[in-house]
Order: sequence, then C-alpha cells, then structure tokens
Amino acid sequence: MDTTTKPDTAALWHNLADALNALAAAGLDPDFRDRYGTCNNWQHQPYACSDHGNSPWVVFDLRERQYTVTTRERTLAGEHSRPRRRKRR
Repeated sequence: MDTTTKPDTAALWHNLADALNALAAAGLDPDFRDRYGTCNNWQHQPYACSDHGNSPWVVFDLRERQYTVTTRERTLAGEHSRPRRRKRR
C-alpha cells in the first residue's frame, strides 16, 4: 500500500479554473481538443485553443513532455509532435 504523502494540488486546480474563467470573460472561450493520428505517431496530444483566428494555442509538447504556448501553424506543422529520439545502445 502506498503511504507516501500526496501534495495538496487544490490550489493548482483553482488557479486553472481562474485562468479559464478569465479567458471566458475576455470572450476567448477556450476549446479543448486532442490531436491523434499519423501526424504525431498515434500519440494523444491535448491542446487548447480559441475560435479567434490569432489566439495562441496551448499544446502538450511531446518532446519536452510539458504544455507550451505556441501558434496554430506551428502545432499543425507538427513542431510539437516529434517525440524524443531514442538513444542507441
């Protein structure tokens, strides 16, 4: 049985909710999607965007393994879809 202490993440979820509420209040209405297919080696790649043309996108970068702010063009070009190269032994 796992007895390690779990960090309290409630504040992080509240911060996320505040950020989403601020985007909605600004009229940007965030939309959550998932890229999946041959474009990214059949790996799920969540991203958030707005229906406004020039809004930044937040995408999960498969190479860095973290979310990053980028553009629609860079995301669709696959810039953040390239997984890390495996080291040869």
